[in-house]
Amino acid sequence: METINGYKVAYEKKKDILYSRMDETMINRLREIKRKTGISVSEIIRESVRRLIQEVDETGSIQLKIK
Repeated sequence: METINGYKVAYEKKKDILYSRMDETMINRLREIKRKTGISVSEIIRESVRRLIQEVDETGSIQLKIK
């Protein structure tokens, strides 16, 4: 597993909230990952978005598979 150091201080007051719709399967899977790792669901989502943004910055495109 790769570890990337964040850029934020340990505690930072939240400024913006973005709501996202997810189906029950996605939510249950995120909660399962939380139980196994101890990482909060919001941090899992933030890290996923960071990685997606990094991919866009590096490649200039995004690859999403939609079935």
